[in-house]
Amino acid sequence: MHPEQPPTQPSAGPERHTWMLQNLRAAVSRACSSDLAAHREDLVQAALLRVLEHERQGEQNQVRTASYLWRVAFSVIADERRRRRAEELRSRRSTVDEQSGQHGATPLPELGVGIRDCLGGLAEPRRVAVVLHLEGFRADEASRVLHWDVKRVQNLTYRGLADLRRCLEVKGLVP
Repeated sequence: MHPEQPPTQPSAGPERHTWMLQNLRAAVSRACSSDLAAHREDLVQAALLRVLEHERQGEQNQVRTASYLWRVAFSVIADERRRRRAEELRSRRSTVDEQSGQHGATPLPELGVGIRDCLGGLAEPRRVAVVLHLEGFRADEASRVLHWDVKRVQNLTYRGLADLRRCLEVKGLVP
């Protein structure tokens, strides 16, 4: 006997792929920041590929819930942000190396460790607001994702960034 699937999820065929695409598109459009807006459909396709790869591994791996699709979409967006951040860091390092003429003399790794450490010391709501801000989310986008008022997000971001700057100054990591 098979567990009963929710009526919104077709069991197989083109309807199932349409259901998956609808859920993935909804998740990506909700979680995608403005800097990735032009790449939304690419992110949806990358998420769909992950889901299909997962399902190809066997029947026990069949996707049964929309929440799984949302988690995959969030993971794809996070991976894309990490990839872009790493690319930007490499670009900055090469620029710093060219300007200074010294290889390996850049303080960027220490700054990253300091930022992570200082973020860990922030109160949870401020940390969440600041992290989304640093990821490129505008206040209205963060408000939508967090289900908070825009004014609350702006306030937490402003105060969290001030706390972050103070913490970095104490550590001697002022740019």
